[in-house]
Amino acid sequence: MKFVKMLIIHKKLRIILVGLLLLIAGSPFAHGDEGHKAKQDSVTTDTLIETTTAVVAHPHTDNHLMVTESKIVDASMSDFSNLHPLVVHFPIVLVLLAVLTQIASLFIWKKQMDWATLLLLFGGLLSAYVASVFVHPHTTGLSEAASMVLEKHDQFAYYTLWFSGIGLLFKVISFLLLKDKLWLELTIVLLLASAAFSVSKAGHYGATLAHIHGVGVQGKFIESNDVQHSHEH
Repeated sequence: MKFVKMLIIHKKLRIILVGLLLLIAGSPFAHGDEGHKAKQDSVTTDTLIETTTAVVAHPHTDNHLMVTESKIVDASMSDFSNLHPLVVHFPIVLVLLAVLTQIASLFIWKKQMDWATLLLLFGGLLSAYVASVFVHPHTTGLSEAASMVLEKHDQFAYYTLWFSGIGLLFKVISFLLLKDKLWLELTIVLLLASAAFSVSKAGHYGATLAHIHGVGVQGKFIESNDVQHSHEH
């Protein structure tokens, strides 16, 4: 009888976990499908002929984005207008991996996977905080649409911090106080899945800012006190 009950529990767990994996897999990791559609009116073949500075028509506004030709190949830290793009990929990777190790800990190598989840989640939360607070760029001159995208980007980054922070707290409680509690481990799965979804959406809106609105490209739309280096070499 006990064996039958265990089989029923494991079957329900598998259904829940498969649903979570489908949810995460369906989220827009860093960018959406619309980024792959060809925009024939974005850049013409005459744009870069014998010029050091190109004027590229913005595909969604009447503004123009000045793109300066650069000879830099191996860029140093000082060549970037802001370090946010270099830091922000860490929470994306670490939080997503933390979800997978947390799910795996329900079935195999519990102790090892629990440690992996704890370390990955701590690294993800720390890097997300650094990206959101210490290296978050200050923008200027954004269009109305770009400002709305930035607001959504910051909103989902904020959600990521909260879900990751609460998930880390619950994981520590699981380690120190309530060990091997299935309900607690499933709660952590839900929290980390929410953090993974939030960081994916934040990445999607961040990519929209950079690749569609041109924010941050060669320091464009970044306040002058954030620009560490001129790209006119």
